[in-house]
Amino acid sequence: MIKIGRTVIMKKLLASLLALTISLGMTACGQGNQPASSAAGADESLNKVEKAGTLVVGLDDAFPPMGYKDTKTGELIGFDIDLAKEACKRLGVELKLQPIDWSNKQAELDNGNVDCLWNGFSKTPERAEAMALSIPYMSNNQIILVKTESAYKTLKDLSGRVIGVQSDSSAEAALNAVENKEFKSSLKQVVQIDDYTKAILEIQNGTIDAISIDEVVARFYLKNQPGSFRILENGGTAISLASEDYVVGMRKNDLALKDKIDETLHAMAKDGTMKTISEKWFGEDVTTVDVK
Repeated sequence: MIKIGRTVIMKKLLASLLALTISLGMTACGQGNQPASSAAGADESLNKVEKAGTLVVGLDDAFPPMGYKDTKTGELIGFDIDLAKEACKRLGVELKLQPIDWSNKQAELDNGNVDCLWNGFSKTPERAEAMALSIPYMSNNQIILVKTESAYKTLKDLSGRVIGVQSDSSAEAALNAVENKEFKSSLKQVVQIDDYTKAILEIQNGTIDAISIDEVVARFYLKNQPGSFRILENGGTAISLASEDYVVGMRKNDLALKDKIDETLHAMAKDGTMKTISEKWFGEDVTTVDVK
């Protein structure tokens, strides 16, 4: 009787375990058949912008000619700002420009204070890991700017000198890159500066000897302050610490917004609007979006 009782109990336990296994399996299969967005929460990034009727763009407002404050009017202007205005027009939303501390740009984005970063924003491996990045629309180099009357001709000439660089910028990343280790180690000091407007003042005052800077920004100062500065060159070509692409940066999971920005940038390039904006700011089409 005892043996029979134990057998009955074991059978009931096995039956219960089998039923539980089947139930769990069916639940898992049901979840597996759901779209990934349903399981993890739908991507509402584009809907959020459309419902708000506003795209909030975070920018460094001292980064000419991409985005900067007009000294006469106080208005924020620039190539990237014009691109963002056109994109917002096509999206049917208003553009809100939000100047931010560039060294805190990741936090501004992650905390939801801005929808994207759009202001000479360079694509780097670290940023590609932390954010969703749009298609590239323009190329850039990180170069060295010095005063015209200085004796510096090459990177070696800057040995023992002081270089300024914008904090948490791709120029700083280029300076810290392995391929530029020898150059950086030859310097007396690398000074972190909030923005390039302040860096220009520092080099004019003699506080620093050179600036590691985006070429597009450097050429803006060459054009607007003729005779004041020059770029270190080799055979007539700017000496580049790094080559890179400009993109729009969004939160890592905001793929719906990223896809819409990509689509809009492509459309602007295809119909010639991007070319027109580029010619306004650079006198030629420097954009790189493939319209094929």
